[in-house]
Amino acid sequence: MTRRNRAKSSSLFLLELILAILFFSIASAVCVQFFVKSHLLSQESRELEVSANEVSSVAELINASSSKRSAIDLICSEYPDTETSDTDEVSVYYDEDFSHSAQKDAVYTLKIAFTQEAFMLNARMSMQKLKDGKNIYSLDISHHLQRGLNHEYE
Repeated sequence: MTRRNRAKSSSLFLLELILAILFFSIASAVCVQFFVKSHLLSQESRELEVSANEVSSVAELINASSSKRSAIDLICSEYPDTETSDTDEVSVYYDEDFSHSAQKDAVYTLKIAFTQEAFMLNARMSMQKLKDGKNIYSLDISHHLQRGLNHEYE
């Protein structure tokens, strides 16, 4: 009789142990999902913060300019690997750490499109991921150019 009771208590202990392992496995799976989600949110937050800072820096350069040409020249002098097009668009490229890079090594790009009407210089800036084209941050600014200076008109 004592042998039967030992077998019963052993099987109950084993069943309890299996249930405890199952519970901790489910709990750890849920916790891992929380950690992954928090990491992704942290990465997106970092991208947004750095993008806003970079766009604001370029906006300050544009506000310090006296014409569309001088704004493009200021941006090109500050960011050496900048590419310009004939349509008054400027592209600045960044690697995964948001360091300035050439286009071939780029993960992010800051695109700046200029328009000028009389004494008003307008710029549309947007920071994007190159891989999926996702827009991270964008900003539209208008800068009033002073009269009496040499300006380029379109």
